Amino acid sequence: MTNADTDIYSPAFFMADHAAVESGKVYANGAFWNRMQFPGFPAVTHFGVVAVLNIPWRAYHQPHKFAVWFEDADGGRVAGELGGEFTVGTTPDMKVGDETVMPIAAMVNNFTLTKAGDYSAVLAVDGQEISRWTFKAVLLPAGMQPNRPVSPSDLPAGF
Repeated sequence: MTNADTDIYSPAFFMADHAAVESGKVYANGAFWNRMQFPGFPAVTHFGVVAVLNIPWRAYHQPHKFAVWFEDADGGRVAGELGGEFTVGTTPDMKVGDETVMPIAAMVNNFTLTKAGDYSAVLAVDGQEISRWTFKAVLLPAGMQPNRPVSPSDLPAGF
């Protein structure tokens, strides 16, 4: 999807265990998942959200707004909303028509999922949806534990 007014689009929009932007680069760990597992609901969790925006030259030097919100399977809003404003300018080495890639990353903390089911993270620029990432919250069977990192004591002897 593209914002019809500005041609801004997102070549990448996803969730990760952790994400940050530094010097125009995205650093993400545990990225591109679409399934969360919990022993019960409501469940409180945390995760990172990454959006990479492609800004065409005709959208430079104008204020833009972005927003990320979350929806359940019925399209109802879940929890809060992330958002901000940006303006992209040119650098001396750019030619007319050059595009800019602008990464955005944010950590979401204390996010509450009230029930198992399908959810979406929605990305909008200037009020128009341009991307969506779907994920599923799953109730684990009794006695099972959510995925966790493997510790050395979990490995077989001699490994």
